[in-house]
Amino acid sequence: MDRVESNDPRLVELVILPVKTFGDVELTRLATIISSGKNTHLKSISASGHAVSPSTLGLLGSALASQHGKNVREVAVGDENMKDEGVEAFCKPLLEANGGGLESVDFAFKNISVVGAEIIGRTFGASRSIRRIDLYRNPNIGDEGMAAFSSSAMRSDTCFSNLGYLDISECDVGAVGAKALVECLTHGENDSARSCLIDLQISKNPLGAESCLYLKELISRKKDRGSIVQKLSMKKCAIGDDGFSSLVDAFKSSCQGFSSLDVAGNGISEASALIFAEALKLNSSNLQSLQELILADNSIGDESVLSIAKSLINAEEEGNSSISVLDLSTTKCGINGAEALLKCASLKSLRIFNNNLACEGFEALTPLLVGGHPTLEHLDLGGNRAKESAVAALLGAIMIGNERDDSVLRTLELGGNKVGDIVEELLKELNEVRPELDVARDRPSVEQPNEMSEEEMKT
Repeated sequence: MDRVESNDPRLVELVILPVKTFGDVELTRLATIISSGKNTHLKSISASGHAVSPSTLGLLGSALASQHGKNVREVAVGDENMKDEGVEAFCKPLLEANGGGLESVDFAFKNISVVGAEIIGRTFGASRSIRRIDLYRNPNIGDEGMAAFSSSAMRSDTCFSNLGYLDISECDVGAVGAKALVECLTHGENDSARSCLIDLQISKNPLGAESCLYLKELISRKKDRGSIVQKLSMKKCAIGDDGFSSLVDAFKSSCQGFSSLDVAGNGISEASALIFAEALKLNSSNLQSLQELILADNSIGDESVLSIAKSLINAEEEGNSSISVLDLSTTKCGINGAEALLKCASLKSLRIFNNNLACEGFEALTPLLVGGHPTLEHLDLGGNRAKESAVAALLGAIMIGNERDDSVLRTLELGGNKVGDIVEELLKELNEVRPELDVARDRPSVEQPNEMSEEEMKT
């Protein structure tokens, strides 16, 4: 705090860990320094996890709304006892200043409900500065709170026009809240009010299939105008096959700008995954921006994985060439699918963790890894329960030097497969031959079982 008051030019970001003492006295001092104009270098305040009163939060809000407070761009303050009263006290002074100069606000895990969500939307919906809003882990927001957040923001013509990141994960938002949010983010789009695409984190909400009927409008707009979101992360939202099919339907129009889709753990089955694979190939011209695809923790099966691999560009035929990051962990990917994936020329990162490929799978993949890999920079083969002999053979193949060494493989994950002294010795040799390659694995133990418990797999 003394360094803040003395305007230390080296102190640009103030990070106060939860184990430190930081309460009303300290926050009052900080607010006084900011409003006085003594400090001109501080840009970021990170003080989450500390209990502070609503009245003191009001002082901070007033300081940030003042002329001198506009130097501070990022704020995270308060703990789970902040609640609506604290949020209101902080936001009210900023309301008249349209959010002041703040570019990032963090209200995660603050026990916010409808009232708090409404004033956050009203305060920052009109802001031309705000770039990032974190609201995750506020289950009392729910559909009603998300509707209040969205409708209050829509009172402004700008309506989050420069917002690039929004995290509402674990806020108990369902289809009603998703619909309200989509209406908010598409508000005024006919006037080209939005200046950037959004990274939308909406995971672990009870969205269901119906929400995807609305969320797909963020992936592709009418008249082939491209996407509003650049990243859509919706892990564990119970969208199922019907919801996934609705999202895939968006691929029929231009998705320009849309770069990442995460639908891990959503109960997606083989049937809709096959439809997805076909759409991926047929609509590749609409998906030229799509680079990352995460389908982990969905039991789609080897046939679907094989179809997805065939939809991507490979040495034999043309396909989708934009996807470079693919996660098919715990998808029941089999040997055929794994082999086909390693032949996809566009992939730079591939995860096929926990698919029980075992020794047979490693033996099938080993010829494809002789001398490394020409396109894959990262490969995760962890959790596949292969024996040490199969792991050793695979490492030995990577170690082989070709006349033209074009391997770009930099990271190989092998944790959850048998590793012993033989593999450890091979890794020493591999480090000499390919020092650029980092191999992550389990350290050998006296007795290492071939099968791991579910808890060990998670670890």
